[in-house]
Amino acid sequence: MPRLEIHPLSELRDEAARLLGERFADQRARERLLPHVDDLEPQVPPDGHVATRAGRAVAYLAGAVDGDMARWQFAGHAASDPEALRDLFAVQAKELDVSRFMLAVPATHPELVDAWFRLAFGCQAVWAVREVASADPPPFDGTIRPSTPDDLDAAVDFERILIGHQVESPSFSGMEVPSRDAVAEEWRDAWDDPETYIPFVAERAGRVVGLLGLYRRPEGDLRVPADNIDLAFAATREEVRGSGAGLALTAHAFNWAHEHGFRSITTDWRSVNLLSSRFWPRRGFRPQYLRLYRAVP
Repeated sequence: MPRLEIHPLSELRDEAARLLGERFADQRARERLLPHVDDLEPQVPPDGHVATRAGRAVAYLAGAVDGDMARWQFAGHAASDPEALRDLFAVQAKELDVSRFMLAVPATHPELVDAWFRLAFGCQAVWAVREVASADPPPFDGTIRPSTPDDLDAAVDFERILIGHQVESPSFSGMEVPSRDAVAEEWRDAWDDPETYIPFVAERAGRVVGLLGLYRRPEGDLRVPADNIDLAFAATREEVRGSGAGLALTAHAFNWAHEHGFRSITTDWRSVNLLSSRFWPRRGFRPQYLRLYRAVP
């Protein structure tokens, strides 16, 4: 086999774009709910490396350092020879001088996932999509309504509930649950732009027991398709889990998206979150990308 050679991305950027084009065309053939992108060259990050054999590019890896972590996003790598990605990582991990690494890998391409797993990466989170369709409301002894600014205190509860769940085993996120005042400051303007963020609450016996937020996520990357709405936040109080509150909120969100002409709905979850990693696939969400992570002691 010809020897693998490593080059700066700047020397072979067009070849990296070709590899990305081949990868993304194959992704779209396997998952129809991905964006249509005519020109992939602008998607390729500016910094990275390309691997060649006998003068032909077989892989590239490109991203950026964010604080103490190297990140390779949706267009961060592609390969006709996935094994070459391991060599590219070896080069960049040494040069970047960080101990944490994160990348997005197409969930539809097990050969790429395998290359990263054999570099000791593990699955941390999932980006997923499904078609928008109307849903029959499930039994729920409460009501679903649009959220209003009067729900601020409840929203603070749900944000802290969600973060607290991520802190516990088996997530071990390392996050700290912020104070109520800090969360309230983040949520205070959530109702100011109803064209962008659309929250709903589940209410039972006059008490808000669940919250779900839809978000018009900007397009332009290799994940968000046209006519898409994002399910950006969802949480219920522990005492109502299993009562239908989460199912009722989700059905309401699906019906709202259907009535407003959206074609797809995206969401994401931490794969180590036992609740969300079971709930959302059962609602028909299919993985688009996996977020892989590695920390070097």
